[in-house]
Amino acid sequence: MKKILTAALVFALALSVVAPVATSAQSMTNAFNTNLKLGARGADVVALQSFLESKGLLTMPAGVAKGFFGGLTRSAVVAYQISKSVTPASGFWGPLTRATANADTTTTTTTTTTTTTGTTGTTVTNSGVEGVVDVKIATTPVNDLNIRTQNDVPVYGIEFRGRIADVAVQTVDLQVSVTGTSGAENPATLINTIKVWDGSNVLATMPVNSSTFVKDSTSRYYVRLSGLNFVVPTGTTKVLTVSFSTNSIDATRTVVVNPYVIGNNIRTVSGNGVSSFYTLTDARTHGFVKPGTSSLTTSATAVVTRSQNYRVSSTTSALNVPLLNWTARSTEGDSKIVTVYASTTGNPSSVVLMDGSNVIASANVVSPNTVIFTNVDNVVPKDTTKTYTVKATYEANTTGSSSVTIKKVDYETPAGNTSSVTSTVTGAPVYFYLAVAKPAIVSNPSIVATQIGGSSATSTNTLKFESEFVIDITADTNGALLNKPVVSDFAAVAINSSDVATTTGVTVKSISVPNQNIADGQTVRATVKVELDPTNVAFTDGAAYRFGIASIKWQAVGQSQVTQTWGLEDFLSTAATIIKR
Repeated sequence: MKKILTAALVFALALSVVAPVATSAQSMTNAFNTNLKLGARGADVVALQSFLESKGLLTMPAGVAKGFFGGLTRSAVVAYQISKSVTPASGFWGPLTRATANADTTTTTTTTTTTTTGTTGTTVTNSGVEGVVDVKIATTPVNDLNIRTQNDVPVYGIEFRGRIADVAVQTVDLQVSVTGTSGAENPATLINTIKVWDGSNVLATMPVNSSTFVKDSTSRYYVRLSGLNFVVPTGTTKVLTVSFSTNSIDATRTVVVNPYVIGNNIRTVSGNGVSSFYTLTDARTHGFVKPGTSSLTTSATAVVTRSQNYRVSSTTSALNVPLLNWTARSTEGDSKIVTVYASTTGNPSSVVLMDGSNVIASANVVSPNTVIFTNVDNVVPKDTTKTYTVKATYEANTTGSSSVTIKKVDYETPAGNTSSVTSTVTGAPVYFYLAVAKPAIVSNPSIVATQIGGSSATSTNTLKFESEFVIDITADTNGALLNKPVVSDFAAVAINSSDVATTTGVTVKSISVPNQNIADGQTVRATVKVELDPTNVAFTDGAAYRFGIASIKWQAVGQSQVTQTWGLEDFLSTAATIIKR
């Protein structure tokens, strides 16, 4: 890092440190009346350069006299034209630009050099001394040879550490080299917008055209980023970040970004008005790659959403009821989900799509039972699986069951093309009652075999198989009592290795439960013993079986009995081999 001060400028500005001095810019009618372009010389060029310096757009290198219209002056003219919306911003000091400049110098203003205010609201305080900064390339963004996005891509970062007094970074000169299939090219063929950032705040935005980048005598392209007013308070470290947005990429481009190698490529101003210049040479190299394609697949999650019971009443609605967990996986490239089409049964009043805990889209149900989530704009990165949740809200007095099915997902590929996946994913239904029981399996029991009919194995002896299910039952009844469960409220099955269930020979033998009805909000624990007679011919000798709870009956006092066959998929024992004797 190299710092250079113009001695005459330091001396002149030092005179104003004694006390803030008000200055006036007098009316200047037709101050500029000569067309100027690259290579021009003379007093008119001196006047132009002085004007550009007053606007903070030009800093003459140390030891270089004014009077020659070179590359730095042209870049400053381009920056002025862009700031005043003069088109084309070509760097030619012609009639349109001169008229704008003349109007820009005809108003009388009074200013002081006491403070400078940054765009983020931070103020550079005039402490009467010159502030300095330590400058180095920031740790981020790093070199990236596989950039597949186009908007606001971070390409260069500069870290500033303030010392002695506050300073404001005003200009940064960047050299940009773009190499494609045809060799070196004007960076404007790739880049359409340059932004300068202070964290998440945009300090400057520069639309890019064919004249934005100046080509010097050694065929290097550079651009001046001016008017930044990036405030670095003393004793703090801040990072200035530059981003590029690009045109559509037809072939991979290699982009090298570094401060302009001529030197004095960073200018700062202290609160007392003293300008300082710094040189940074480190480069970042990036590869902007043609985005290409992607492929999206959808499926149910490994642990699927189970059916549940929900209580409603004449005044109580059911909010954010989970209906479905589903996954989307992208391969080849990133996929941006744009629209999700779903169908519903039942009558939810509204439905939301969630990525984790964040709602990314919401929709109302449209006839016939159709839900369309639009403007989802959620990216599934390459080789990544993301889980989404669909939740719904149901109004008071809802009855019956409801479910949702994902029918189609539209997504964008990295190249901007739209594609669709039509694999359906259906969630388990949920059920609504004025009062409900909510059973839950506490643990999955094992199957225990005991010898019956004698102490030794003979053709007349058998083995008895038993399991004890521990089930918690919670009452959600709006103040009503839930009838105490009894043996006849439970039905059991035996399930073979092919998931075929049979009730033959399977009985619920006993239940242990507190001898009272269940109050609203109370949970009771029931131990349900299931027994199997393996002598029945329906069972295959030597095959593996599991016990399962097939249904549970429950009833709130004063209401109809419900036989629940849903939400019991996990009410299973471990597997055991059934042996007939």
